[in-house]
This record gives sequence, structure tokens and C-alpha cells, in this order.
Amino acid sequence: MYNSIYPNYVQSYIGINNRQITKKKDEERNSQSSKNAEGNVQEGNQNAQKRITSQRGVFPNGEQTAIDYTKRKINITQVLSDFKNTANAIGAPDDIKSEVFSYLGLIENQSQKENPNPQIIQSNLKNASQILDGYITDTLKKPSKVVENWVDALFLQQIDYKSPVITQNEPEIQTVEETRQLEELPESVNQQEIIAQDKPQQNNSFYVPSDSRLKSMFIQAKKYAEIDRKEQALYSFEKVLDYAEEIGDSQTAAIVHYEQGKLYDGFNSIDDALYNYDRAIKQTSDNNIKARAHLSMGKIYDDFVKFKPAVEHYCAAVSFAGEADNLKLQTKALSDLTQIHTDRYDKENAFMFMNMANTIADEAGSKKLTGITFTKSAKCCEKLNEKSRALELYGKASREFNTTHNYENLAKNYKSAADIMLSFGNKAKAKRLLSKAYIALQECDNSELKQEVVSKITAL
Repeated sequence: MYNSIYPNYVQSYIGINNRQITKKKDEERNSQSSKNAEGNVQEGNQNAQKRITSQRGVFPNGEQTAIDYTKRKINITQVLSDFKNTANAIGAPDDIKSEVFSYLGLIENQSQKENPNPQIIQSNLKNASQILDGYITDTLKKPSKVVENWVDALFLQQIDYKSPVITQNEPEIQTVEETRQLEELPESVNQQEIIAQDKPQQNNSFYVPSDSRLKSMFIQAKKYAEIDRKEQALYSFEKVLDYAEEIGDSQTAAIVHYEQGKLYDGFNSIDDALYNYDRAIKQTSDNNIKARAHLSMGKIYDDFVKFKPAVEHYCAAVSFAGEADNLKLQTKALSDLTQIHTDRYDKENAFMFMNMANTIADEAGSKKLTGITFTKSAKCCEKLNEKSRALELYGKASREFNTTHNYENLAKNYKSAADIMLSFGNKAKAKRLLSKAYIALQECDNSELKQEVVSKITAL
């Protein structure tokens, strides 16, 4: 993370009016939210396009986070994006922008080589910065080196000169099957899953970019992600981000950062994933996106067995999901809090979060969600040696799965309950439960589980 010139420094020279995020909460709520467990992300950032260096690596209590994603290596692609945004932000005329962009094009070409030459890239960055400084000098009638000074400061940091994209032009779908998959995907692909409702209490429409070009670009990037063309998706999302920032669409920019975070997460590029999730939180006023990003960050820290930052982000996810009335997401975060405290054998907190998760899952009105949540809670009870309570929860989950005809999960619950009965020495009840599991498995295709159940029945 670095201090971008767009528009941190330049606005003091030109007087740009920053586009602000539309706030859904008043100042009092913002003040209160800063006291809640948001991890290292503060609610008060109102500028949708500032890329400021903040104390994201430090929690409110002063403790250092487990993974300091402020110290990530800067990729040349983001530098180029900021340079373009700067030229647009200061109102540079077309001839100036054309000259600047020609240098940036040379940098982009160099960055896509197998072994980019840092000297060539740095030289072209200096040339481009001097052109913008010249325009600022002529405009203000006084000398300016604001852009060149930023470039000099940038060279003191770690830069990844290798662009993550493969080609300069947007990659093509290379197989007939991938082409077919793209054509079959609807325009609204996965928007219900990823893009949060703007005002869910007032209407049922989901947010999509209002700009027609931006909408088309965003959908194309989503389709690449959907068919697992990760590199094409990253490239396309970067283009969407450039244009979203150019026209001031902070909501789409936030969603793109969230999508990029998921892709980097899939690549196991942890610092880039955390960076993009954090940017998503910073750039949006949508509590659904904040909750999803916090939940994803919590899972990363959880995977690294970093208890405190994981809990901080899980709690923030619960809080923002509650603000958005998203009971499903809130239940997921509470289940994760139950699991992480179970792993530490902290019964008091595990049961507290467990009861909250079960209650909210019930309120959500989804039998599938209730069944899954009760099953997770039952497994935690087993780990905490609360077997009777686990049996009760497996029973409740089974009723939900039976109602929704989710026979595979129903069979798994019967099997888990049978294992507990065997630990109690009650072979008769264990056999009845295994028989129910076997019957349920006749309705689904899981030969491995079926064989395991048959083996257990035969052994009794």
C-alpha cells in the first residue's frame, strides 16, 4: 500500500472536488461503530478514491495484526492505474493525456515481458511524471514537481514490475466448451450471491452499475470468474476498476475489490487478498459488502491460526450483517465464532455464539440454513464433550433436512448420531440410526458413505 497522488496531493494544487461515498449512517452511528470489533478497518473513510496509508496493520488496542498487508509489494499495474486516474483527475487535455498514456503504454508492454527491465519502466514513469508536472506548472503559473516527487518516493518501495496479466489485449476464450459456458451464463450471473441489495427493506432489486459500459465490463469479468478463468478475470476486473474510478462509481469499485480479493484468495496470495478485501470495506457504504469482506478476512486469519484478528473480523461481519438485516450472513459469522472458540475449548463463549447462531438461523426462515447451522453446532458440542446436547442438535438438523429432502446431509446426521450412541455403548439405537442413514442414502449418490454405513451395520 502506498500514498497515491490520486488525488491526495494533486487536489491541493488544482482543487478537485472529491466524490464522496453516500453514507447510510449518521455521525453518531459512525462514532459508535468505531468502538465495535471491526478489526483494523475504520468506518470513517469517506473518500471513495483515496488510497491512503492507514493503521490497518494495528488494532485499536495497539496490538500488531498477524499479517501486515500494508507492507505488500506494489504491483506496476496499480501504479499505471493511479497514473491514468491522476491525469483524468487534474483535467489534463487530450493532447497531454495522449503523450502521458503513450509512456504508460510502453511501461505496460515492458511489464508483460518474462523479465521486465526496471530501468526502462522507471525512465518512462519519470517522463510521464514530468509531462503532468509541466501541465500543473502551466496551469498554476508556478513550478510543480508533485508527480515527479511521488514517483521518486515510489522507487524507494518494493515494486513488482511484472504485470499479472498475460497479454495486453483482453484474453480470448480459447475452447469451444468455455465459449458455450460464457454464452449460457445470464447477465445477472451470481449477482444475488455477491452484489448486496442497496435498500433491501424497500425493494428487491440488486445493485448493478448504472453506466451501461461499466455494467457490460463488469458482467464480462464475472463470467470469466464463473468459468474459472482466473487470470482473465483479474485482468478484466482491473479494467472495470479503472473505469469505475474514472467515472466516480465507488460502489462498483468496492465490489470489484471484493471480487479480486476472492480471486487472490483462490491463488493463495494472502497479502493481495487481504489488501483487496480491505479496499472493498473502505470504499463502500453497503453493509452487506462490508460483512462479506470481514468474514473472508476472518477466515484467512483463522486458517493461519491467528485467533485475535480472526475474532475481530468475524465480530465485524456479525455487526455489519446485522445492520444489513442479512440473517444468513450473520448466522455464518456466528457459526465461525462458535467454531474458533470450540477449537480453544472455550465452552462459555462457544455456547454463547452457538445459541445466537441457532436462534438467528431459525429466524431466517430457511430450513436448509437451519439444518446446516444445527449440524455445525452439534459437531462443536461433540468436540466440547457435550454429547447429549450434540444428539439433540443432530435430531433438530435431521428434521430440517428431511423436510427439504436433503437426503445426503440427513444420512450424515444419522451416522454422526449413531457414532455418539456407540460411544455410549447403546448398539441397538446406533443400529437403528445407521439403518435410517442407509435408507436416506438410497435417494442420493454417495457410494463411499453408503459403503461406510453398511460396514458399520454389518459390524454391529
